[in-house]
Amino acid sequence: MDCIDPARWAEDVAFMAASRPPGSIHWQKVQDRCAAELEGAGFVVERQDYGSGVNVIGTREGTAAPSEVVLLAAHYDHISGCPGADDNASGVAGALEVARALGQATLPRTLIVACWDEEELGLRGSRAFAQAFTGAKLAVAFNFDMIGYASAAEQSQIFPVPLAERFPGLADELAANKGRADFIAVVADPSAEPFALELEAQAESLGRLTGVMTLTDAEKLDEDAFGVLSLSDHRSFWELGLPALHVFDTGVFRNPAYHCTVGLDTADKLDHAFATDVLKATTAAVAAAAGL
Repeated sequence: MDCIDPARWAEDVAFMAASRPPGSIHWQKVQDRCAAELEGAGFVVERQDYGSGVNVIGTREGTAAPSEVVLLAAHYDHISGCPGADDNASGVAGALEVARALGQATLPRTLIVACWDEEELGLRGSRAFAQAFTGAKLAVAFNFDMIGYASAAEQSQIFPVPLAERFPGLADELAANKGRADFIAVVADPSAEPFALELEAQAESLGRLTGVMTLTDAEKLDEDAFGVLSLSDHRSFWELGLPALHVFDTGVFRNPAYHCTVGLDTADKLDHAFATDVLKATTAAVAAAAGL
C-alpha cells in the first residue's frame, strides 16, 4: 500500500481527462500512455486489435502458478465532448498506478493489467478479451470504473430503494454515515466475494467505509432488477461464468457530472484522498489474490 503515489495517479488523470472517443487523436494518446506506463512498470505489453477497437494488455508472468491469472482493468474510451475525468480517467490512472506498485513484486500468479476500449459502446473491448481468454485459469478480475469522486456533505449519496432493500446492512451503514458520498462501493458475484471482502478489510483498515454488494448468480445478469450494478466491464466476465468484481464510487448515484450531465466531468472535481484509499486497498487485495 505504501508504494501508491497519489501524485502519479493525479498526473495520469490530468493527462487523460479530455474528450477521447474511439479513433480520436486523444484516444490514441491515452492508448499509447497505457502501453508506455505498463512497459515501464515491467509488464510485457500487447495491443489486442479485435476489429473495432484496441485493448492494451500488460502481463507479468507468475513465478509459481503462471497459468493462474489475476486481472485488473479499466476502460480508457469515453463519449465525445466530455473530459471523462472520473469516467474513466480515474480508473485507468488507478490501474496504471497499481501496476507500478506491483510491477516489481514477485507474484506466484500471473498478473494482467489491461486498458479496455469501447466500454461506452457496449463493453466491446472487455468482451473481446474475455471471449478469447483461453489456456489459463482466471482467479478473479478486478474492474475499476469511476474511482475518483466523493463528497463529505451529508445526504450527498443516492442509494436507490431497491438496492437498500436488497442490501439492508449497507443501507444502515450509509444512514449512520448520514448519507455522505465518501464510501467505496464494491460489487461482486459469489465466486469473487472473498476477494471483495479482502478489499473491504484493507480499505476499512485505512478508516474508509466500504460496502460490498454480492449478487447471486441469478441476480448478476438480471438487467431489470440489478442492471445498474452490471453496467461496466465486469459483466463481460460474469456472462462467461468467470469471477469478477467492480470497484467504483457509485457513478451516477454520486457524481452529478457523470457523462457531463450536470457540468463537466473534470479532474479538479475529484477527491484525491478517496482515490488514494481505493488504490491502496485494491493494491493489497490484488497482491493477496496473486499470492503475495
